Amino acid sequence: MPTAAEFQALHDELRQLGAVFVQAASLGDQELALWAVGALSSAAARPAWWAREAAENEAAAVVAAVIEKAQRAG
Repeated sequence: MPTAAEFQALHDELRQLGAVFVQAASLGDQELALWAVGALSSAAARPAWWAREAAENEAAAVVAAVIEKAQRAG
């Protein structure tokens, strides 16, 4: 699970990227705007990565418990 610091860093990064996007739009800088959109997409995907990692850890813990129980029984 991500820490409070990781959530805060994500928040800060999203705010900064939003500002870059607004600046690029106001300057008419299409290349900078496209870069900002890509970076925003990447940052926005981070919580999904955290969720998958948490799900994998939970599944691994369940499997380990089942294996341990089977070894004790058998």
